[in-house]
This record gives sequence, structure tokens and C-alpha cells, in this order.
Amino acid sequence: MAIIERQKREKANWIFSRELKDSNVLEGEDKRPYVITPLGTRVKRVLITGRITFKNSDEKMVKITLADYIGSFYITAFKSGFNSDMAEEVDKYNVNDTVVIMGKVSAFKTEDNVFYFSINPEMIKPISEIERYFWGERSFYIARRKIYAIREINKDEEANEETLIKLGYTREEAEDAVRSKNYYKDYDFNSYLSAISAINYEMPSNEAVKTETGGQEKLIPDVEGFILDYIKNNDDGPGCRYDDIIIAAKNEGITQEQVDETLNLLGSNGDIYEVSLKRYKAL
Repeated sequence: MAIIERQKREKANWIFSRELKDSNVLEGEDKRPYVITPLGTRVKRVLITGRITFKNSDEKMVKITLADYIGSFYITAFKSGFNSDMAEEVDKYNVNDTVVIMGKVSAFKTEDNVFYFSINPEMIKPISEIERYFWGERSFYIARRKIYAIREINKDEEANEETLIKLGYTREEAEDAVRSKNYYKDYDFNSYLSAISAINYEMPSNEAVKTETGGQEKLIPDVEGFILDYIKNNDDGPGCRYDDIIIAAKNEGITQEQVDETLNLLGSNGDIYEVSLKRYKAL
């Protein structure tokens, strides 16, 4: 009996529209190559959110433009061929609807070396403003970590993946930084970081939170006390991981921005110190 090997599904990357728009490198197979973004992200599939700003539906396809916090994604769902049922799903939504979309990225390169990217949807769902806010915060965190890793690897010509991993970056962040260094030496990373740092992520008001949680308002704890206690109680030896602090804080309704401000404050007050990249100990 023949054994059928199940193909691993490509990861859906959380990226802002500008990261995709600024890309100009394709890698791999001709039919559907990977897009290599300026941050070194190797993209075939994405998970994106935003508000629909344009829609056009005809007998062949449904096209929508989805605006995130920093630009737009362009979505195309065909009414015939593979996955044609997605066109019917996309057609249910209208301008000003807020949705999450997962899909495959298609790239087109002109004779003048100009790149255009379209996303073929595999899933579309309506989302709340709270969910959109979470996507924006997490996408910002992912992008910022990658930019910091790129800065580190560009400090030393001899630096490689292992150099970054020893500094506390993940294997994926290290690999992305190497690709970015190879393909995008002249890219303005400071401009990109400034752009995503300036985004107003529009945390929903308390009334919106109450509406979307069935009318039950979630109480926000004493942020300084919560984070200091969490670090004290969850230090596994080499220090408490930043990612773990963020997850625990979000479960309590504390934003990543509040966490970052509080970590800086606690460090300035001498309550904690950073033992290595993104690992904290209480004093």
C-alpha cells in the first residue's frame, strides 16, 4: 500500500501591508515563489486584518482593498477554478466591514522591475475592534523584534544566525535577519520602524470592551505591581522572558505599550534589571 506523505502547510505570517509592498525579492519555485520582504520574512501565506475600503464584484472575480494601519492589501477571489467558493464568501462583505483574512500571496513583476502583490483568500471572517487591535499590537511586536535583530547582525560582518541566537533571538528571527542582510542592505529600516511606531492602534474604549464581552467590564490591575510580581514568581533561572510577560499582561487587559513603559520604569527605579536580551530579574 502506498504511503501518502502529507504536505506541511505554509505558515501564515502576520505582517503590515507596507512590509509586503516594499518587497522586491522572489525566491524558489516559478509558479508560486516565496516573497522575501525587507525584514527577511519568507512569505507565501499571510494573516491580515483591516477595514474594507473598496469592493468590485463581476462575473469573474471579487476584488477588495483592505486597509490596515499603514497601507492597503489587495484581495482577489476568483469565481471559477480552485477554491472558487471563497469568492462567494468574500462577496458577503462590504465597504467599512472589519475582517480578518488568511490567504496566499501572488506576485507579479513588470518589465520595469515593479512588483505587485495580490492575496488569494483561503478564509475571511468578521472581527471586533478588540481583535483588530490585538493583531496590530502583535504585528508591531513581531516587526520590531526583526528590525532589532537586523541591526545587530549589521554591526559585525562576521555575525551570523548563531550570534543572534546567543543574544536571545529565536531561530526564525535570526534566519530572517540573515536574509534581510543579504537582500536589503540599502533599505531604510529606521523609516519603517518610525512608521509602525507612530501608528495609533486605537485601543477600544471601555464601552466597546463591555459590549464585546457581554457587558462585563474587565478590571485592569495595578500594572507595576502585576508585572513586578509576575517577574518574581516566574523567573526560571536565566530571567523571566519578555514574551511570557506580554502574554500574561494581555490576559489581564494590559497592553504591550503599558508593559514596555512599566518595564522601563521598574528598571529606572531599581526594582528589576535586564540580564540578557528581553529577560528580566527582580532585585
